[in-house]
Amino acid sequence: MDTRESPGRIPRRTCAGLLALAPVLAVGACATDQPTAEPGPGSTVQAMADYPVYGTTGELAEGSTLVVEGTAVAAAPTVLTPRSAGDTAEENPLLGLSDGEIARAVAEADAIPATAITVRAEVVHRGTVAPGEELVVVLTGGVAGGVTYLVDGEADLSVGERYLLFATDGFDGTYAVQGGAAGAYAASGAQAFTATAPDVAPAVNLTSAEVAALTE
Repeated sequence: MDTRESPGRIPRRTCAGLLALAPVLAVGACATDQPTAEPGPGSTVQAMADYPVYGTTGELAEGSTLVVEGTAVAAAPTVLTPRSAGDTAEENPLLGLSDGEIARAVAEADAIPATAITVRAEVVHRGTVAPGEELVVVLTGGVAGGVTYLVDGEADLSVGERYLLFATDGFDGTYAVQGGAAGAYAASGAQAFTATAPDVAPAVNLTSAEVAALTE
């Protein structure tokens, strides 16, 4: 039987890793003084998210280091773990700790389940990827130990489908979709795309020509 945990049931000790690698996740999802049972196989855990909001497609494009049209060709489970990167406490919860303290924090932190989507680039509007090359987009949330972890507002990409993605640099050469689902558009024609989440995207429909103009 599938059981669903209430939103934000993530152990408190994972907060640092969550903030370091997935800053979109709300701090409130971790801040609870109530003991919670560990989820078991077949259950679903939800986490709340606080993604940036883009009022226009220009704002979305401006913050993207990669804007690409391509096809999702593979998906694989992965995890997000704490990293000591960034120059502010918000970007890097491990800032100011000694090497030993960082090592202990990483060892004690729970990894956050994620999904690595391999995308074969077809049209590159912005970025260093060349057409025909493959890139990896990491989505927060996935399946681990039989438990499904869902993050509200995160993009949902399916293998075999073609997308227009507005993304930013992640760790180890990977990318993250801007604004969660706001930066993901599914192909609705040869050169036309529709937002996968119209309620959060700055535009419902975009064409290749419009994207090219945005990224000039």
